[in-house]
Amino acid sequence: MGDVYAIAGGKGGVGKTSATANVGIALQESGYETLVVDGDLGMTNLDETLGVEHQPTIHDVLAGVAPLGEAITEGPSGLSVLPGSSRLEAFASADPGNLGPVVDELRGQYDIIVVDTGSGLCQETVVPMRLADRAVVATTPDAVSVTDARKMIELGDHVDTSVVGAVVTRAEPDTEIPAVSDDLGITVLAAVPEDPVAARDEPIVRNADGCLAAQSYRTLAEKMGNMVSAQPTRL
Repeated sequence: MGDVYAIAGGKGGVGKTSATANVGIALQESGYETLVVDGDLGMTNLDETLGVEHQPTIHDVLAGVAPLGEAITEGPSGLSVLPGSSRLEAFASADPGNLGPVVDELRGQYDIIVVDTGSGLCQETVVPMRLADRAVVATTPDAVSVTDARKMIELGDHVDTSVVGAVVTRAEPDTEIPAVSDDLGITVLAAVPEDPVAARDEPIVRNADGCLAAQSYRTLAEKMGNMVSAQPTRL
């Protein structure tokens, strides 16, 4: 049975989707059969980040109008992607409560499943967090972002999901990562430096792999892979 990670964040714009996309590709390239899921049902953009366009979507699956297998498509490096829909009516008809059976079915097909969650304390965050084996919290070094990230760590405790660490995005050369770790009370698994040029070329582990930000995502993927129970399927 595959391991499920939730990528959570206390507010929007902290890099959850970018982390999900880039870590997913890095895990797939490391030999793990990996699926990324757009669980941010209200603000889906994982498909755009990965450069995929596909119908049906997770919204159709959760609404009970499409089978799961038809909603999964292939992304960069052979990564499997369960994208979302940007249509308002799709959001209205999708039931996040149906995500549990979907994740249970997917566990038997993949080594690692990475779910991009909603922002803050909403159903699109709580449900994936509860279903995940582990969670990684994304935050910028900004004090408000760190404060909101601590709420996600508390949520992990509340739903009995282990928050195994954080990824700090938009890190500057003077960002004191140990101080951020102390503020959060958890380990910072990776610090992704601010790189506006690379950020315009997502997914950067494919399109700007030589930059420090891409290397940071690969470091995060390696650490996440080391925590799972499965060995890479494709050696």
